[in-house]
Amino acid sequence: MRIFADTDGNRPAQGGDKFRQALCLSVLLMTCLYTGASSSAAAAQAIQPTSLAQNAAASVIADERDNGLSRTVRARAGLKNRIFLKYREMAVISDDQYRITQAAIRDNRAHQTPLRTSELLFNKCMHDGRYSEAAITASLAVLDSSTPVDRARFTLLQAEACLLRQDDLHAIMPLLQQASRELAVAGMHDADWHRAQAMLDEMQADLLPN
Repeated sequence: MRIFADTDGNRPAQGGDKFRQALCLSVLLMTCLYTGASSSAAAAQAIQPTSLAQNAAASVIADERDNGLSRTVRARAGLKNRIFLKYREMAVISDDQYRITQAAIRDNRAHQTPLRTSELLFNKCMHDGRYSEAAITASLAVLDSSTPVDRARFTLLQAEACLLRQDDLHAIMPLLQQASRELAVAGMHDADWHRAQAMLDEMQADLLPN
């Protein structure tokens, strides 16, 4: 502090100015350093979630390649996905047509529902995710069917609805066995028979353990 003790009247003012300048420079330097550190921390925090997201995505991809599930479980999941997409991508009747058809069925309970109408209702219910109603529609169509092939086909449709609704093999396997018996006693192996048999073979292959 000798600079303030100088007899020159200008010296104290000059010394004070230098001290204030040094102090301001120090504060400015500390502020810059703190701001730089904060910016670096913020940048690190901004990068970290991205890295975590990338790691999570990589983990998901790895799980899809090898998730430790058995082949039977993966095959069942693949079958369910194919059935779901089949009805989601299918053109179905409108909501108004659905309500009109349902009302007509209620008003004509003594008459059998045409199989084509039952199939349209089934497809609409599967498309909209009303699997319980779809299963009931298919089971009623089995009763309305007059040929083994038709009974087998609607029994398999009922199995599809049950698979998406509850994924319970104890409920699905008897349906597959019933469809197999119907196809076995069918007298004519026409195009409808082959389609039903192919449907049965696919479900058995993906649901029965190897």
